[in-house]
Amino acid sequence: MKRTSDRIVTVSNALSLFRAFLSIPLVWALEVDHLQAVLVMILLAVLSDFFDGYLARRAHTITDVGKMLDPIADKIIMLSVMIFLIFDPERQFPIFFFVLLGIRDITLSNIATYLMNRSSVVFQSNLTGKWFSSATALAMILYVLKLTDIGFWVLMIATLLLLISWYSYFRRYLEYFRDLSEI
Repeated sequence: MKRTSDRIVTVSNALSLFRAFLSIPLVWALEVDHLQAVLVMILLAVLSDFFDGYLARRAHTITDVGKMLDPIADKIIMLSVMIFLIFDPERQFPIFFFVLLGIRDITLSNIATYLMNRSSVVFQSNLTGKWFSSATALAMILYVLKLTDIGFWVLMIATLLLLISWYSYFRRYLEYFRDLSEI
């Protein structure tokens, strides 16, 4: 019999997949400057992100696949919009944030993959990561709406939260490595 954590097909995982694939029409709507459609799709992405976690906890269907799929879906939609905003001459989203985010995600993903392969452990996101994601999403929405001055300052807050969450995840991984070495 499969444990709940081994399941793949769940409503929560379907919502994460929906969010990832939503990036395609979202970027198209940005390209044609259909801001109403963009805002509706961003709202759908936010709601699907909320409900995938809520339903997984409520139905006791938190899965290892879901723990990986949820942040991947978040990254796909976030990076799709961010790359569009970086290359859009009207919005000029700061590339330094994209580079810093990439370095953070590569380092943390490599460590998480190692831990998953070594001990079958998949960590869930933590509160600092959620705050960072929320601030980044707000900054990106402000850039989408061409409110780049306010967006820049929100992005500075997101950058600080990025650094705090990076440290927080890294510290959690180091503590887990320490615990492994004591066994």
